[in-house]
Amino acid sequence: MKVSYIGLGVMGTGMALNLAKGENEGEFDYLVCDANPNALEPFKEKGIKTTTNSIDTVDSDYIFLCLPDLEIVKELVVGENGLLKHLEPGQTIVDFSTISYLGAIEIAETCRANGIEYMDCPISGHPRKTIEGTLSIMCGGNEELFNTIKPMLDRMGTQVLYMGENGAGQLTKMINNCALNICCASFSELLPVGVKLGLDPEKLGDILMTATGSSFASQTLIPKVLEGDFEHSFSLERAYKDMESMNEVLVKYQIPLPTLSGTMQTYQLALHNGQGDYYKHAMIRYFEDLLGVKVRKKDFAEVQSVK
Repeated sequence: MKVSYIGLGVMGTGMALNLAKGENEGEFDYLVCDANPNALEPFKEKGIKTTTNSIDTVDSDYIFLCLPDLEIVKELVVGENGLLKHLEPGQTIVDFSTISYLGAIEIAETCRANGIEYMDCPISGHPRKTIEGTLSIMCGGNEELFNTIKPMLDRMGTQVLYMGENGAGQLTKMINNCALNICCASFSELLPVGVKLGLDPEKLGDILMTATGSSFASQTLIPKVLEGDFEHSFSLERAYKDMESMNEVLVKYQIPLPTLSGTMQTYQLALHNGQGDYYKHAMIRYFEDLLGVKVRKKDFAEVQSVK
């Protein structure tokens, strides 16, 4: 059996390294691929076969993908010179990319018409979890196929769940991301209000991280707000695109979600405020500017002046 992995970015590298353990244990032959030669170095150092040409993967029984967006996935899989033109019936594509629900269904239908299995298996977790092999993986597609590939998925995640037919993995990921985005927008709006009316930013932040209004978003991101740290590999603009994908589903099925709609407006304000390239909690800077406050630790200004 031959297995290939395409896409060695922030999330893909750790996952591909964990999957490589299967080759070490004699389960399959393995090849990793990325258009950027520098991304291949950690694999070359371990003696893992590498390539910069995705067509080199087309003789694989299973091709795993971890790519930035729907457009790139479509170009690679069903594009003019995509994988689909070179694959034979019975081969399988397993896609870890975060793309839209409707997009995943469209790709799956095209693959199925050509005898190729496609599973959407988006992931959730910080980059360190890719190294640890502790990601959450949400899978949509053929259930029998899921059971077949699960041992490989278990090398990369500790919560590996079959969610339903094609698109179900992406729908699950979209709902999770939207819930996270809503939580982030809530504290980004409310923290500056408290500071404007005289509350201590650190004490208020402690409450929102530990009391009944706490969430994963507040626990993870409020410390970064207090430190003035808004850098991150996953931008606010990309977070907004996740909600756009969810909105496509809501429009198609005529489902009103006023809380999500309001959150999208908050993100739009932040995007117009120039925060698109920063992580999603950077939206707080729009409300800080609006109210003329800074939600920072007491020594933040002093630390900045030293720099």
